[in-house]
Amino acid sequence: MHDNDTIDDMVTRFTKIINGLAFLGNAIDNDQKVRKVIRALLPSWDVKATTLKELNDKKGMKLIGLIGNLKTHEMERKRREEMALQKKKIIAFKSTPTISDDDDKEEDDEEFSLLVKNERRMYNKAKFNNRRR
Repeated sequence: MHDNDTIDDMVTRFTKIINGLAFLGNAIDNDQKVRKVIRALLPSWDVKATTLKELNDKKGMKLIGLIGNLKTHEMERKRREEMALQKKKIIAFKSTPTISDDDDKEEDDEEFSLLVKNERRMYNKAKFNNRRR
């Protein structure tokens, strides 16, 4: 099995090889097929492979049942990976932006100086109006 292969891809290649061997007269029994499929799994599947080796009676296990079991496990792994990816995306977007541009500081200074000028005018106008009274 290759890194990006699905179980379907692996089973398709495996079936072609088995059929070719059967055509040449070297038929492989079910027990050997099951062992070869389990052995062909990637290292990331080690836990599942060990479980299949120890818990199931390989002589009683059919290749079709094994394939179904592996497909189910593959779907669960993909679902878990997608959920983990979604959680990572949510965390990644929680940061707040910081403003450190000099242009923004200059604009803020200009706005502040205009505000101060307007306040002075209003203060002086109010002071002048109070004197007139």
